[in-house]
Amino acid sequence: MKKVFSGLNWKSFRNVFLSLLVLSSLLFLCRWIDQSWIQYDLPYGYFHYPAKQTIPFFRKGVPEPGYINQYGIREVSLKENAKCNYLLLGDSQTFGSGIFAEDRFSEILNRETECQWTNVSMPGFTLENEYAFFQKLKDEVTFERAYLVIYGNDIYETGDTPDYLHYVDKQKWYRHLLGFFLPELTRYHLKKEYFDSVQVRLENELQKFANTQYETKKQKNLNFDEENGNEPFLPFHTLYSISPNYFKESLDVNTYASIHFQRWKKILYRFHSELKEKKKELVLVYIPLDVEFDPIRFQVYQKIGFEMNPNWIKGESEMILELLQLSKELGIGLIDLRPLFRKETNLLQKEDIHFNEKANRLIAERIKKSL
Repeated sequence: MKKVFSGLNWKSFRNVFLSLLVLSSLLFLCRWIDQSWIQYDLPYGYFHYPAKQTIPFFRKGVPEPGYINQYGIREVSLKENAKCNYLLLGDSQTFGSGIFAEDRFSEILNRETECQWTNVSMPGFTLENEYAFFQKLKDEVTFERAYLVIYGNDIYETGDTPDYLHYVDKQKWYRHLLGFFLPELTRYHLKKEYFDSVQVRLENELQKFANTQYETKKQKNLNFDEENGNEPFLPFHTLYSISPNYFKESLDVNTYASIHFQRWKKILYRFHSELKEKKKELVLVYIPLDVEFDPIRFQVYQKIGFEMNPNWIKGESEMILELLQLSKELGIGLIDLRPLFRKETNLLQKEDIHFNEKANRLIAERIKKSL
């Protein structure tokens, strides 16, 4: 009886071992193909405002109608007989969230240089969206140089944000299984579908205000509310509750956020390669997070509970060091706004991460200086 039992036991063990070996080999092969062999050339996806409509944008509660062009982007001023044409790609900081259109640094540049500056930025855009949108516009907009405006949280936004993870959690079981064997390929498809879902949500939200009439009374004597650090900062508390490692996921790109940064770099390489083929120039503009130049904000986040690194505000983050290296590697310009911002105060909208008119003026002046 003992021999029969031992034989059965060895046979069962062998079958389990062989099954695990086959499964692990299949997993290794799939992961190798996913990471190394397949060179993905899939569309990243993007979202935009409903085309050819007028929708309101706000500065401190004061509405300003903005016309959305055929590409789903807020219309920019056009210059006749421009001597040069430049493209600006970015997120809400480049778009000019919370300020009037004429005070955006792109519009200041349009007024005060002999060049046409076409701002094709959107709130919420990541490098994935910016590159995908560029793919649509590249043969329809005239430009000699593209300015890629990188905000300090771009790596965080390229990563697995809470909203994206919520979308992934709702997927069918077989998609999770596919993601286990082919994580990058699955992620490409899920991200594209996620951005499509953002488009649907955006249109549904804007439809609620489609027939609302707004009266604009612009105030040109702009006053900037200074912070003392004792404000409630409710949005920042909310951010901490959903992303307590927000700053580490944004700035610690060699350690905490290395995987997402490698993904971000692949998109940048792809973007740069395409521009180079078309004989177009690329310039990087780095707009820092508030914790990289504002001591009051740094202390506020620290009190809330975020894990902070003194190097972010006094020295260099891993993010800026990597951008400096990329600039040298690719032979492209980098405009770093940290030194300029560290000399100034009151650059942010109150209890908000977005920059005010003063900061936009500084950005415009710095870019003009680089021309």
